[in-house]
Amino acid sequence: MSLNLNTQQKLHLKTLTKCKSDDLITLCKAAFDYLANGSEQQVAVYQLIADNYHHLNLRSEDVQHSVEALISLLIESAKINAEDTTAERPFQELGFSDKAVQILMQFVHSKRNFIEGSIKTANIRAYRLVNLEWRLEIRLASRALMKQSQIFVTMKLYLHTEPKSENRDLLDDTSEQNAIVIHEDEKRNRKDVLVQIDLNSLKYMIQSLEEALTESRTRRVRNIIAAIH
Repeated sequence: MSLNLNTQQKLHLKTLTKCKSDDLITLCKAAFDYLANGSEQQVAVYQLIADNYHHLNLRSEDVQHSVEALISLLIESAKINAEDTTAERPFQELGFSDKAVQILMQFVHSKRNFIEGSIKTANIRAYRLVNLEWRLEIRLASRALMKQSQIFVTMKLYLHTEPKSENRDLLDDTSEQNAIVIHEDEKRNRKDVLVQIDLNSLKYMIQSLEEALTESRTRRVRNIIAAIH
């Protein structure tokens, strides 16, 4: 099975043919750090490599795109479990020297276990929120409490490991007996969690989820998700 790289990825990889062996090794390390910590941590490395090849009009953005293309090739190689000859072919076709191909193949081999583990972890079906019930509770002053009043939010989270249509209950026979038979399989995949939280903690949790949602829209996350799927 051959590796599938689009024209833009091949063009970005070809930029690396201009780099010396030492710089290529540095970029392979930067590619792995990209996966672990994100591209922001590698900006200085990209700029340093670009400065070394300023006479070729190489920009920091060009270096970053080349590293992203290298990561895509690494992930694709791990996904199809590519053999050595299959993984080498794109580098040879782009004009990399034999020494450069050896460096890049060493990078692919050394990081393949990490990528395979990440893909397997991503494919594990985690619990998914399918429904939520909540109520507001207020505890008034008493001899047992130091504060005058306390406000809590009590939530019941309905979690599930399999996709579930929101209209399933409406489409199914609503008789009690049939409902028990139809939804018997859900007992193995369903988990109900009761949570009580104060307002400050709830505000912090919402803020953390908002930050995670914002992070999921970044190009780094989109590139990784696209490469995996």
